[in-house]
Amino acid sequence: MNKTSTTKKITKPINTEMNALLDNKNEFPFEPGKNVINNILNYSKALSIRRSKSMKHFEMVLN
Repeated sequence: MNKTSTTKKITKPINTEMNALLDNKNEFPFEPGKNVINNILNYSKALSIRRSKSMKHFEMVLN
């Protein structure tokens, strides 16, 4: 069975379009939404990592 497409054929146009966008603006054109940033910040506030005698680290999300 012959392949109709390969990953190189698919990703090459995407990479060239993204490079063109990056070259035009001289900065990264994509930004995460405020909701994503708030979720990451809330997770970091609730995350607790402690040392343990029986394990290296113990991770727990506090809610």
